[in-house]
Amino acid sequence: MKICYLANAASIHTKRWAEHFASIGNQVFVISFEPGKIPDVPVIQIHSVFPQRHTNVLLKLPKTRKIIRKINPDIVHAHYVTSYGIAGAITGVRPLVLSAWGSDVLVMPEQSRVYRLMVRLSMRKADLVTSIAEHMTRLIVKRRYTTPEKIITFPFGVDTDFFYPRKKTSDGHNSCVVVTNRRLDTGLDVDVFIRSIPEVLARHPETKFIVAGDGPLRNDLETLTRIIGLSNSVSFIGNLEHSQMPEFLAKADVFVSTSRTDGNNISLNEAMACGTFPIATDIEANRNWIENGHNGFLFPCREETALSQRIIDAIEQSELRDSAAEQNWKIIQSRASWKREMAKMEIIYQELLDSNPIQ
Repeated sequence: MKICYLANAASIHTKRWAEHFASIGNQVFVISFEPGKIPDVPVIQIHSVFPQRHTNVLLKLPKTRKIIRKINPDIVHAHYVTSYGIAGAITGVRPLVLSAWGSDVLVMPEQSRVYRLMVRLSMRKADLVTSIAEHMTRLIVKRRYTTPEKIITFPFGVDTDFFYPRKKTSDGHNSCVVVTNRRLDTGLDVDVFIRSIPEVLARHPETKFIVAGDGPLRNDLETLTRIIGLSNSVSFIGNLEHSQMPEFLAKADVFVSTSRTDGNNISLNEAMACGTFPIATDIEANRNWIENGHNGFLFPCREETALSQRIIDAIEQSELRDSAAEQNWKIIQSRASWKREMAKMEIIYQELLDSNPIQ
């Protein structure tokens, strides 16, 4: 099978999809508007002309169409509705699969009629639409972006060959380690994580905090850390390769996600798989995975005092952390297995090919 992905080649999710389907014998291509390299997969970058993102998308359509027709794929799969999805839809290629990732459905279309029209156009041209969480699927149906029979909920899942419970490692100290690995950008609210720390240190001064991630707000967050006087307790270690994440989580006792919105929180799923106790914002995406007080904690968005107390509770309740680790490993195995979800997609691709004769 020849598969062409329209997707950001720099994204770990694009890399996982492309590498998986190439590894099982398919011929895979990635067309990307951003630079990126994927082992053993040709990446064709279409460069930007103007700084305006969506002006660029429109200008790139003729070249995108030309490249796709030259590749002549059996399946085109566009990831992220309001950029690659619109590109896939306007090229007119079929069969076309379109995957919604989160903010492309949950945030931007809720703020702009133009975005809603873009989402509706993209989804109605697709043969199949996937969303990564049930609350996204419900919103797609509610907004009538496409017909319900063309939508499936398809969480990306966790590769349990790499993300699984490990014996906790340490760097030579017995204090608890609290981590976050979300992008340092607007809406992900990592500043709330930083602001929650002083109250935790007042109760447990040996606690260590690690921020793994990068983004446009990194300098501001590092400055905030210095102003509050947390430099000895907080480490900013930048982006980690995905292959490094299991070892990183194995050193952590508590994982924190402060984002105000998510589709399916893959970082949360990976932490759960590794046995790291999860604390996350009380939003629908996280309620899908965490029952507050049983296998993790939830706290209100932007409430650093509430987050402080949740972290303190997690530090002081080692038995709850151990119990949650067992529960969460079972949850990930039953509901979020990467290999099982990819096996389903292999079947879906073939069904689409069978129902769409070669044009």
